[in-house]
Amino acid sequence: MIIADSTERRTALEPDQSFICEAPAGSGKTELLTQRYLVLLARVRRPEEILAITFTRKATGEMRERVLHALHLGRGPEPEEAHRQLTWQLARAVLAADQQHQWQLLDNPNRLQIKTFDSLCSSLTRQLPMESSFGSQPQITDDSAELYRSAVHALLGTLEEDSAWAVALGVVLDFLDNRFDRFEALMGQLLAKREQWLPLLGGRPDGAPIRELLSEHFATVVYETIDAVVARIPPALQAQWVELAAYGAANVRAAGKASALSACIDIDLDESRQLPDADALPQWLGLIELVFTQKQEWRKSVTVAQGFPPGKGADKKACDARKQQLKALIAELQSVPGLDDQLADILQLPAADVDDSQWQLLDALFTVLPMLSAQLTLVFKELNRVDFTEVSLAARRALGSAESPSQLAMKMDYRLSHILVDEFQDTSAAQVELLNQLTAGWVPDDGRTLFCVGDAMQSIYAFRGANVGLFLNAREQGLENVPLRCLRLTANFRSQAGVVHWVNKVFAQSFPAQHSASHGAVAYAASTVVNPELPGDAVRLHGFIDDGAGAREAAQVLDIILSARAEQPDAKIAVLVRSRSALAAIVPALQGAGLRYRAVDLEPLAETPAVQDLLSLTRALLHPADRVAWLAVLRAPWCGLALTDLDALCRPQESKLVPTVLEQCEYALADNCLSESGAARLARVLPLLSAASEQRLRKTFRAWVEGCWLALGGGASLPGAASLENARMFFRLLEKWEYASDLPAYRVLANAVNQLYAAPDPEADDSLQLMTVHKSKGLQFDVVIVPGLAKRGNSRSDDLMLWQERLNRDGESQLLMAPLTRASGGDRHANYQHLAAEAGKKMDLETCRLLYVACTRARQRLHLCFATAENSKNPQELRAPSSSSMLASIWQAVVLQVQRYPAPEIEPSATESWVAPPLQRFVAHWTPPLVERENLLLGFIPPYDYDEAQNRPELEWQSVANRASRHLGTLVHRYLQIISEQGLEHWSRTRVHACAPAMAAGLRELGVAPALVPQLTERAGRHLARILDDERGRAILSNDYRFHASEYSLTLVTRSGPQQLVVDRVYTDAAGVTWIVDYKTAEPAEHEALDAFFRSQQELYQPKMRLYRAALLQAGFSQVRLALYFPTLAEWLELSEL
Repeated sequence: MIIADSTERRTALEPDQSFICEAPAGSGKTELLTQRYLVLLARVRRPEEILAITFTRKATGEMRERVLHALHLGRGPEPEEAHRQLTWQLARAVLAADQQHQWQLLDNPNRLQIKTFDSLCSSLTRQLPMESSFGSQPQITDDSAELYRSAVHALLGTLEEDSAWAVALGVVLDFLDNRFDRFEALMGQLLAKREQWLPLLGGRPDGAPIRELLSEHFATVVYETIDAVVARIPPALQAQWVELAAYGAANVRAAGKASALSACIDIDLDESRQLPDADALPQWLGLIELVFTQKQEWRKSVTVAQGFPPGKGADKKACDARKQQLKALIAELQSVPGLDDQLADILQLPAADVDDSQWQLLDALFTVLPMLSAQLTLVFKELNRVDFTEVSLAARRALGSAESPSQLAMKMDYRLSHILVDEFQDTSAAQVELLNQLTAGWVPDDGRTLFCVGDAMQSIYAFRGANVGLFLNAREQGLENVPLRCLRLTANFRSQAGVVHWVNKVFAQSFPAQHSASHGAVAYAASTVVNPELPGDAVRLHGFIDDGAGAREAAQVLDIILSARAEQPDAKIAVLVRSRSALAAIVPALQGAGLRYRAVDLEPLAETPAVQDLLSLTRALLHPADRVAWLAVLRAPWCGLALTDLDALCRPQESKLVPTVLEQCEYALADNCLSESGAARLARVLPLLSAASEQRLRKTFRAWVEGCWLALGGGASLPGAASLENARMFFRLLEKWEYASDLPAYRVLANAVNQLYAAPDPEADDSLQLMTVHKSKGLQFDVVIVPGLAKRGNSRSDDLMLWQERLNRDGESQLLMAPLTRASGGDRHANYQHLAAEAGKKMDLETCRLLYVACTRARQRLHLCFATAENSKNPQELRAPSSSSMLASIWQAVVLQVQRYPAPEIEPSATESWVAPPLQRFVAHWTPPLVERENLLLGFIPPYDYDEAQNRPELEWQSVANRASRHLGTLVHRYLQIISEQGLEHWSRTRVHACAPAMAAGLRELGVAPALVPQLTERAGRHLARILDDERGRAILSNDYRFHASEYSLTLVTRSGPQQLVVDRVYTDAAGVTWIVDYKTAEPAEHEALDAFFRSQQELYQPKMRLYRAALLQAGFSQVRLALYFPTLAEWLELSEL
């Protein structure tokens, strides 16, 4: 097979040249990077001469594994696969070099310098601790919010001092209405991005130069934006546009109408008749008004409002000619790709300077920021903890400057011969600057090379500081000291032809027409096909009319999964979402269908039941007077007090001071004011909680909390292995404060827990995975489902301060800042409006790239699902989605491809009654295994040894799937009773189908999740229809017996007292035999034989059926026989006597 980009792939392995390689989705980027690494490894004298940089520890591990795997491959025979033969040959060359230089790489893989940017910076600071200002190596924290908060509070402590920054601090606080919470949030945001503004502070003792620099940056935006437009318009069109604008302006002014076009009355009409330069911004606004509507769309008609009157008499012909000239001009301008977006940018340009209204606050801010940065440094020193930004800044300090490089920089310059950077599109300005410092001494043709690989179309990490403009700039201009030759891969080895063609067609229309480093705009680059097209639709778009709750979308997702598995049992399927809210209806549907799945970093750890209970317990132990936390502890499964008992505990005690909850528990037990069950439960846990409260600071934090939890029976309350792992994650987090002098504030602990995600189901394989699109990057699946496409993105609120790190046309980074101040007319300042508009555009562009990443994960099939609505004016058309949704980015390209799913004729009630979730708790008589009192709070107690058969915990709760099955059975029983009472002659398949809305309402009344209602309704209808078609089923429901009853109530008298029973169906046949029939909606498990299923059901229900028989015999019935009937199987099982 001939690969379209084979020449580029061979070129990329040339070891003496530096490249930037564009590698779109599915192009084999990682394999190429590995091959390049092997080529270089075979040429160097020491493996340490090559530095490979990635962004995540996972990517680092994968690349190291690929290199080592290739070396192991090289030890064996040459593989038959063509694509592996090259890797084998390169690995053989490395093994020869390994033997020659005695590297012993397979025994010493740590000699392979494959690092993340963060680990690289850490290694640099360790080598020169004094130059980096670190001294001893501090601990790097992932959660820096507490460090920022401490620095801000320290800064606020200087407010009363007699200093310049204290005065400036007062100005900033006044701007924030003296809201300290706002101040803390704003300063925290600025500290997290301090690498962007710190360069402005260096060497500028007073604020005036900073003002000039910011003004220069804003002016650059204006000039470059207008210059870019002028460069795209041919001179002939420029002259025509200027001439028509002058004509329209004259007419508008003559008519006395207010219009931006009036500014063009003085436009230069010299011989060249060029468009005005950036200094004439008002004239540009007039020029744009001439060709744009207020909605920033091209004009389709020309009227007197634009200065083009119809004319009368002899002038009419000339006026019509002018109109036609303007329409022709608009058509010509419209044919220039992307020009409409560029003209819209001009309408949102900032002022070319920073005026007094903005500078008053910015001046105060730049006075405060140096002190804030200093306070943060003191916090770092005091706690010996730093954030990743500080490590990056320290590494750059350790390398010195280009004019004065440090010893470390010179050492690295001597030691490094080759650098490879993966995912270069995700770099930040600080990371690119680090690369510039590492390559500062490089000169052309000295044998040292830089190889950067990435895909600008997959740049989706702006929230982490990534700037795709850096990739685009490097593509055109290289790095500061290293020119880069651009290579572009096109072959898609991942997806079948149908998916590749669809992606090419749709995203070519959806991506911007041109690259723009300053705007973060990336033009689409098409991929070429490698894999053949599969039969059937490669891509399908499912639009659900009026499906606000997502129930029908969830049912469709479930159907797609089941169909894909039926077609290809070993298919790998992924459900990819922008945010986890899109899974709200889908997860219950999957659980209700009994499907196991792996949810990757989707459910926050703090929202899992096990950790919620642990948080309540920890909070209660930390704060003895926290009533809500203690009540939550008493409501948890290990105690499970009913609401009535909790209410009794909270009643005020006469002639007593306000007691703690534990004291109220003692009073309640003494006063005997609880229910019998509540008193028994409380009596078991109260001594344990009291003992734990007395152990504060006597044990380590983890031992204290975990010991109490184990003694209460917390381990026995966990329903599965995933919950167990979640609890372990929580306890491992507590070890963070193992050696702290004091216990953490609960807020600090809660923030730390909020950073973690619940463990995926360990019993689920990788065949079905749920994850965000960001997590799916680099992965591939046979079938990809992307639901919730029409959901809105995050709302864009007015931030108090906006700033943007922008690349100018020369690739230089420039900082723009603007506070939320008002202009004289009351509108937001032009500089603020510009930055807000730019942030919105960048978010929209990245949203489109995010959807591209999702779609390109698919190997065989792609399904896009979304809720939509019909256009109220034209029902044949669909309403356009929200502009912040992923669907909006491709809507115009796919609107005609949507498969509509109409709304059901009978809609469920808009207001569904809320059903309280079932109380999850141990049965009242349960007791935990014995634990010696003095060992209660040991650092480790084997937590889950509950194997004693006589003490297995029995929980009064069921899983979502079990509850759904139980509710389905309840509904089927209800309708079987109705059928038997009304008579079979009144029932048919048609009537069962007509009852679907009533069945759905019944399920909702039972508390079934809305997402499961359609599926369970369909199953109930299928069960009932099956019974009506079955001869045995009709016989059971028949009324042609001398005695028959449904839901028959009986009383069984036993030694312990009377027992109430309800029998599903009972009747006496012609032979005088009375049959007790119990309906069962259970079904055999997959691959379970029917005989084995029947045996298990008989063993399960035999005891209960015997009670029914005994009750009937007591009631005077003589011959009583027992049977189970399975509506789902239309099977009858008579129970034998045991």
